Amino acid sequence: MDHAHNFAENFECARIDKLEKINPNADLYLIAIPDGQIEDVAQALPQVKGIVAHTSGHVSINVLTLAKRFGVFYPLQTFTQNRETDMTVVPFCIEASDEQVLKSLMEVAASISRSVHHINSRQRKFLHLAAVTVNNFSNHLYHLSEEFLEDRNLDFNLLKPLILESAKKVQEMSPTEVQTGPARRGDGETIERNLEMLEGNEDFHDLYQLLSEQIMKKYHE
Repeated sequence: MDHAHNFAENFECARIDKLEKINPNADLYLIAIPDGQIEDVAQALPQVKGIVAHTSGHVSINVLTLAKRFGVFYPLQTFTQNRETDMTVVPFCIEASDEQVLKSLMEVAASISRSVHHINSRQRKFLHLAAVTVNNFSNHLYHLSEEFLEDRNLDFNLLKPLILESAKKVQEMSPTEVQTGPARRGDGETIERNLEMLEGNEDFHDLYQLLSEQIMKKYHE
């Protein structure tokens, strides 16, 4: 409720902590909670007049079928509290129970973003999996690199221009085209030396080895 209080103050809206207190006359109800809780909340939701939509990339639209009109309103972006995001460029993936609901959700999304797409549940799961890979996994690699450098009295900030340049390249070119590094070059000697430096850091060592093998297989087999 503390979090809800801050939200309510910022957006001048009511806050409640029981589903039965929900106003049944709103136009749209967004369920923006952890994936594992969406179905339970959707089934416990009282009958409402408006559209009920969840914001998950992975959960099927079918968990909302108890509602009369329902859909998915999925923004394909990572969000961090107290950090502003330019929502006009965020892709919104929309799915709906019928054409009228689809039209309504597309219109709401278009009022926020210039990138609105009709994506079904199966396609959305594929997108979500790819999003986890490019966002969550790459960030974990940043974390491993940060720890590795800190242990050797080196500043992670030294890597940030490289990270930015890599991100910029894939805005204009295919990742296949912009791959660089010892594995891309087929430089097994450098890879072995790097693996030796990672002895004792099993997690980082295994990831480095696996990714190097994958890149070598892609470009040299």
